[in-house]
Amino acid sequence: MSTADQPDQTAQRDQPDQQDQAAQQDPAEPAVRATRALRTTLLATAGASVALGVLGLLVAVLTSGSSTMWPGVSLFAVGQLVALTAAALTWRGLRRVVAGAAPRTVTTAVRSWLGRLAVAELVLLAVVAGAWLLLRPEAVVAVVACVLVSAQLAALLHVLRR
Repeated sequence: MSTADQPDQTAQRDQPDQQDQAAQQDPAEPAVRATRALRTTLLATAGASVALGVLGLLVAVLTSGSSTMWPGVSLFAVGQLVALTAAALTWRGLRRVVAGAAPRTVTTAVRSWLGRLAVAELVLLAVVAGAWLLLRPEAVVAVVACVLVSAQLAALLHVLRR
């Protein structure tokens, strides 16, 4: 390697550092990151809502006339309701950031609500599952299976808070 090549390598190494500094100094950067995070959260919660709706529909179709239909449908409905609420709150936060609100304030509020919704979903699932187990003890396997599937939304909300 010749000494003439060394200044080029040094210049190449300095370029990413200068780009990183320019990105850190960009005042729009927090808004861009917040928009990206809220958009991802919105897509994930809306997708979870659709998935739980499809599962509820499948349970209704496949178990029509069975004693396990309504427990399964109601447990998926609880998860879907929480997912829709999370999507609506995320949409509201995304609109606020796009309108110019402080990104840190908005994302902190959305993360807080996602945590509350995760806890609320687990409590609602426990209450509804307990009620169905008292009303229809023969549906214990269906109730437990549907609770475990719906509870995955709480795990998703926990991951999205990060």
